[in-house]
This record gives sequence, structure tokens and C-alpha cells, in this order.
Amino acid sequence: MRRPLNAPIAPAAMPAGVRLIPFDIITARACRDLMNRVYAEGFGDARDFDEWWPWLTTDADYDPALMFVAVKDESIVGFCHCWTGAFIKDVVVDRFSRGHGLGAALVTSALLACRDRGAPFVDLKTDIDNCKAQSLYRRLGFAIVERVG
Repeated sequence: MRRPLNAPIAPAAMPAGVRLIPFDIITARACRDLMNRVYAEGFGDARDFDEWWPWLTTDADYDPALMFVAVKDESIVGFCHCWTGAFIKDVVVDRFSRGHGLGAALVTSALLACRDRGAPFVDLKTDIDNCKAQSLYRRLGFAIVERVG
């Protein structure tokens, strides 16, 4: 799916009590744990932190400023991983935090950051059966540009 960045980006406020914190080695482990919990529900691959961390940090498109970590009551409840190539790699929200706009706020943060860096559009991939994610992305202005088997 693709979202052009020359179109207006509607604000998406963080839910009450949720704030963004910096991504670093300290928050990374909790982000990966959240990803593994969410991916255990379907639509993603769980990976061991010790495998994931070097894979992530040695990628040429890695920039910690494009990792959006949402915290509520000192627990990480959402994470959006974006590459410097204006590609959203992962968006996960803890199941108890869903339905309050956190996913939209995280993706909007990524859109704004990519726009500020001069990207003309943002791409992402989602499973063809992941209807909830596709619905969110469509609401945020994404459109399907390609379907893969």
C-alpha cells in the first residue's frame, strides 16, 4: 500500500495517557517482546531479540528517530518501525490498547517524519487477510498499489 505525502495528513492524537518515548537498546527489548506477543496472534513473525537487534541496527535504512514507541503507565503499548526509505515495516499495538486510535497516531507520526525528510510517499505491506490493518491504512490515505500472491 502507498500513501502520497503531498496530500494533507490529518492529525491523529495519542490516546489519553499515552506518550512517545525514544527508541534505544533499553526500549528495544520491550518493543520486540510486544511485537512477538502481537505476532503470535497472527500476521507476523516472532523473532528472538538477539537475532532481531543486530539485523535491525546494521540495516542501512535503520534510524532510531523513525522508531515510534508508545508508552502508557511505563509499559510499552505500541510500536511503529519505519525505515529511512519511507517504508513502514511494523506497526503493533497491545491488544488491551486497541480501538483508541493508537495505531493511527503511530502511523501518522511515521507519515509526518517521512514527509519532513522530503519523501514523496510512504509504502507498507500488509497481509491480504489482515482486514483491520488495511482498514486503518485506507482511513489514513493509503491505497493498494500491488498485490502479491
